[in-house]
Amino acid sequence: MVILLILLGIVLCGLVAGLVMRPRARSAQDAFADGVQALAARTGWRPDHSPVPPLQATFVTINDVLGSSNRHGIAVNLQLAGNWRGVPVRVLQLRYRTEHVSTTRAATMILVPRPVPGPSLTVRPGDAAAHLPPEVAQRITTQTLFFTSEHLAAVFPGEMTQQDLTIATADLLADLAGRLR
Repeated sequence: MVILLILLGIVLCGLVAGLVMRPRARSAQDAFADGVQALAARTGWRPDHSPVPPLQATFVTINDVLGSSNRHGIAVNLQLAGNWRGVPVRVLQLRYRTEHVSTTRAATMILVPRPVPGPSLTVRPGDAAAHLPPEVAQRITTQTLFFTSEHLAAVFPGEMTQQDLTIATADLLADLAGRLR
């Protein structure tokens, strides 16, 4: 009888917790959807379902940059595409887990085609001055840049709904693509 009461108490606690958390989770989902719609309206980018390059194979240091591991993986849960200042751009909303934290984290990755092939390079914010022209390096705040043979990319923590940072990063990549031609 005592075991039954304990089990019933656990079930009731779970139900109460679920009822309390549901409106909060729904509100966060609605805010994210509104933010994505606002970004799309501001930039003209639209939802896209084209295949994404294999992130961990293409951007070999991405796990280190995000603090993730191959065991947990990196998922793309939303993708926008369009043109920005004459350059094709893809914006990816990433979800991943770190090794030491059990919560899911978000990052935004922006990809543009690399106009000419070149060496692969990862440039973190602290190393930007050593690898990039000063006028470009000063624009790097939280973004890590990836130069691969086919892509120029930037990743930064947080969701793509950070409109000013997302657009500033797209501007940065469009400028870099123009310099590499």
